[in-house]
Amino acid sequence: MSYQTVEVELDGGHVQPCGAEKLPEKARALLTILSAAPTPAVSPAGSSLADLVNDLAGIGGGQYTDLSTNRAHLVDFGR
Repeated sequence: MSYQTVEVELDGGHVQPCGAEKLPEKARALLTILSAAPTPAVSPAGSSLADLVNDLAGIGGGQYTDLSTNRAHLVDFGR
């Protein structure tokens, strides 16, 4: 027994090959219906681990900076 995969379209319950492929006159087949619905868009990933570590170390100057490197936060220190 051999298997062959052929792309087809169903039209009114009739099977039509999509390309120049010829279908056999008589055969048994397994049919997989592919959904035409679009797949949902995947939201982009957040920051990478390296970006987060740089932010924590105060290197990146991002959202999570080290407060001790920002002089504005040290102005009233100890008062």
